[in-house]
Amino acid sequence: MNKNLRNLLLLGLLLGNFFFFSACKSTKPLIHKSLPAMSFEQLYKKIEQNRPAFSYLSAKLGVSYQKGDKEPVQFRAQMRLKNDSIIWMSIVPAMGIEAARIILTKDSAKLLNRIKKYYVLGDYHLIDSLMHTAVNFDMMQSLLLGNSISYPLVDSSSGIDKQCYLLSMKMKMPGNDSLSGYHFLKQKIWIDPETKGIKELYLSEEGMENKGMHIFYDAYQNIDGQNIPLKIQIVVHAKQKISININYKKTDMNIPRGFPFIVPGKYKKKDF
Repeated sequence: MNKNLRNLLLLGLLLGNFFFFSACKSTKPLIHKSLPAMSFEQLYKKIEQNRPAFSYLSAKLGVSYQKGDKEPVQFRAQMRLKNDSIIWMSIVPAMGIEAARIILTKDSAKLLNRIKKYYVLGDYHLIDSLMHTAVNFDMMQSLLLGNSISYPLVDSSSGIDKQCYLLSMKMKMPGNDSLSGYHFLKQKIWIDPETKGIKELYLSEEGMENKGMHIFYDAYQNIDGQNIPLKIQIVVHAKQKISININYKKTDMNIPRGFPFIVPGKYKKKDF
């Protein structure tokens, strides 16, 4: 072997060993800092302080919806909220033509299907059938805004899980109509130890543990000093698993806008 080539190989081996052992020595085991203890009352107060305050909110959304093993459906949506009053959505698929319009209030749910030319004027059984789980206005608004669900507490506790603070609650939730009485809703909230914002939320009804809703808040954005979700993943565990991914594309606050819901004369009414 040529002497110069042999020297280069030896130099290469020496340098390789040097960088290898240097890298090994500089590698330190990842140490998780223990979180200081906080009571349920302290943590709940923190997440309530993070609740966004506004009168109106508008956003453009990118949405992916997957049911069971079917291919995901991608669409865009416009969303308008009047706080604690109205949720309005216009759904536009890839074609760019509005396919459906939904308006939710405290006691009603309305759907306008422009593809099949029918409309529905009903209650939250309509949304239950679409989501495959029981929901109401307060839940829908809270999930879209990254808020906890607030109902009278029956039981509560706090702890630490997955390097987050964990709140566990059992609440008394009213039914969607006067005949259904109350349900006991269980809620688990994983709280970011730095921001005290909600990272994960899990909801289930007592006695229906095989059904539940898991919500992940992957990122937030600051709009006019208020923290609003940027990316949300909703996973509904029911007879068929439903996955919904929501990306907030453009969000503004406190600009009043209308909530139009005009039914064309040729559309047929449909019952759910």
